[in-house]
Amino acid sequence: MKGKQKASLGLSATLLLSIAAACTNNDAAPPAASYGKDSGPIKLLYTKGGFEKAPDGNPIKEAIEKGSGVKFDQTSPPSANYADQVPVIMASNDKPDVAVMPTNHAIFDYAKQGALLDLKPYLNLMPDVQKSVPKEALDYFTENGKLWAIPIWTSPQRYNFVIRGDWLKKLSLQVPKTLDELHNVLVAFTEKDPDGNGVKDTYGISGLGLDSLDGIFGAFGVVAGDAPWVSPTKASVYFVEQNGKLIPQTTRPEAKEALTLLANWYKEGLIDPEMFTQTSAVRDEKFVKNRYGVTANWWTWESNQEVTMKKTDPNVQLLRIAPPIGPRGESGLRGTPLVARGVVVMANTKHPEASAKFMNYFNSDEGAMNTYTGIEGIHWEKKDGKILTMPQFDKDSKWIQWYSLFENEAPLLKVETYAVQSRRDAFNWKVIKNAADLMSSQAELKYSADLRALTADYYARFITGKTPLSDFDKYVQEFNKRGGQEWTDEVNKIYQDKKAKK
Repeated sequence: MKGKQKASLGLSATLLLSIAAACTNNDAAPPAASYGKDSGPIKLLYTKGGFEKAPDGNPIKEAIEKGSGVKFDQTSPPSANYADQVPVIMASNDKPDVAVMPTNHAIFDYAKQGALLDLKPYLNLMPDVQKSVPKEALDYFTENGKLWAIPIWTSPQRYNFVIRGDWLKKLSLQVPKTLDELHNVLVAFTEKDPDGNGVKDTYGISGLGLDSLDGIFGAFGVVAGDAPWVSPTKASVYFVEQNGKLIPQTTRPEAKEALTLLANWYKEGLIDPEMFTQTSAVRDEKFVKNRYGVTANWWTWESNQEVTMKKTDPNVQLLRIAPPIGPRGESGLRGTPLVARGVVVMANTKHPEASAKFMNYFNSDEGAMNTYTGIEGIHWEKKDGKILTMPQFDKDSKWIQWYSLFENEAPLLKVETYAVQSRRDAFNWKVIKNAADLMSSQAELKYSADLRALTADYYARFITGKTPLSDFDKYVQEFNKRGGQEWTDEVNKIYQDKKAKK
């Protein structure tokens, strides 16, 4: 993509050399006589985090093979160390044909080594990719006219601000619309025994680090950095455009305002003191056991929690509400990056056409429905103009998305499930986008993990009072010194170059 700086992943030299030695980049279009006739079988490298492995002989795999015309076998390392296993598998004698890469930076590194197939000559075999994937997402993985990956892209509205609706009802409270109203709700959730167990054991707000405070920071127009354990595919620093320049969100005076408010709420006992150190399992357990009533999270989270909670208390009600309005009328949740990851084809594949047709299928309406919602007549049915799930959907829900490589959301939003309604609701909230999205830089690669950890640590200490907010400028100085300034300079150069070419 012109005007964009590509970052190198810095993979092990031995691994890269072994990968490159086994790969010869195929830049030419396939022969016309065989174009589109290849049916595999191909090898897929992919693990769907959060889902169990699909059972053998399942109907979804059969539907994928029938619909795409391609047979496939799947290698699935544990999701917890997927990023570590991918380069090892790539360097082995059992390389995949198609692979979902753990990071976008890795894609450009493999491409630089000649390990990836240029997919541009095969786009004619991928009409659904061309139809559903935004041009700017395809451009992101295009370098010197060559397309190195098919993007896994998403719309930015993926988060919800969640509150216990049954607690509001029990305490005769209205849905909060402003920070002041939210504060009153948090006080009531903390002090007035909303779960009715007679014990003072509830907090207003909890979750998993800074992600869970999204709506509070958003009331000041800010996106806080992610906690260190958050997925590496997510941006650790969001930038905002001010006066023609991009500046990091977490170093702004508005961020200090949000931290000041949160520090006051913490002193009042409204915030769970363990939310900056607990695991996701503990977060979920606390929510199910009625230990807190407000949080922000990815759209699939609260629907799963509500299903679990209703098994013991059918009166549980979770509401997805607009994030609170701040002192200057601002509100919002973080907007997710346009390109989450990418799917590549190895240069030495014997099945380039089959690989292209395979990826195209997942971007079709049929492929999206089959890989996210299951099979018509087994997992879902059309009734009175609606798409309704059937009992088998719930039985297979633990593995049903095992094969969902891509996210073609248009057909998915038509399904009538609580989870899909959660996804629809996410479109109602304002989002704060990263002004540096799709600007890949060397500094980001070198410093983002460290700056993510630095911000998470400082912010947690500011909120909990372990470090006074008078030290905010020290945080900013350390942020800049440890690579933040270099990163800011690089994205501004990219930003100005892009503006100049418009």
